[in-house]
Amino acid sequence: MIKTYLFTEKEAKKDVPLDNWRELVEGDCNLLWVDARSLTPEDLDILADKFGLHAVALHSCLDPFRRPHLYEFHDHFYINLTVVGKSSNNHGFKATELHLFAGEKFIITATKDKKNEVVDEALQNYIESPWTCSRGSIYAVYLLAEDLVEIYFPLVEKLDDEADHLEDLMLEKADKESLKRLTTLKRRTFELRKYLGPQRDIFSELSRRDFPFMTGENYVYFQDVYNRMIRIFDMIDTIREILSGSLDIYLSSVSNRLNEVVKVLTIASIVLMTMALITGFYGMNFVHLPWLRSPNAFRNVLIFMGTVTLAMFLWFKRKDWI
Repeated sequence: MIKTYLFTEKEAKKDVPLDNWRELVEGDCNLLWVDARSLTPEDLDILADKFGLHAVALHSCLDPFRRPHLYEFHDHFYINLTVVGKSSNNHGFKATELHLFAGEKFIITATKDKKNEVVDEALQNYIESPWTCSRGSIYAVYLLAEDLVEIYFPLVEKLDDEADHLEDLMLEKADKESLKRLTTLKRRTFELRKYLGPQRDIFSELSRRDFPFMTGENYVYFQDVYNRMIRIFDMIDTIREILSGSLDIYLSSVSNRLNEVVKVLTIASIVLMTMALITGFYGMNFVHLPWLRSPNAFRNVLIFMGTVTLAMFLWFKRKDWI
């Protein structure tokens, strides 16, 4: 479904025809915005015919999923961006593509979804302030990029909160369930970083690359978007460090628990071995042994073994082994 918006200095018109779009955008403050939702090959054919879009960019729009990239042509450029949101089960991320075509007097947003929060926000901004069209189509690209980056901050902040909570949990009780949560959180962090990495490069390129219809002011806008992406990546790197520290805490906790178990088993083995040594003497074929023929021999041997055991425990305690 294709919707069209014509923005002038005083008003915003909807559903304008595309047949004579070049005449509609004549003047200093005119911008045509074409928004295509539930994108189909037929819609792309219409847009390609009206705006002369390059075949390479059209092929990219039809692919199932491509790494975000930027192509520049003689009268327009094409950007493929990734919109990342929460998945339906809140255990991962859902990524959708946003295709942008921008010329001097037009901008085209295309997506295969029916709804797109990024495009809706930017369009609403233009509808409420149509005079914004005086800043050119590249400013619309900036608004889209800004709204796109703003979506990422809640996702990263939620990961940060979960990583901090998991670290505290690891300090209290490091068990297999905590390790499972740690693994899941690391996978989600890596997944988000994988989505955002190529887009950071695109915003960096937009802040440095020369386009025929790009003014110096617009470079500052994209530098601002790029700086926000750098901040997001700093937050992601911090999360990765927290998770690495949590893994170290888990491994240390497991090692400490193992040491405690080995210590208890070792002490028990020494005590039992000592008792076995004492009782072993009375199993020998000797006649002259202490208390061998005494009527209280059993009681005396038990008292002796108890005394030896108590003495060993006191010695272990003095050495801080228990």
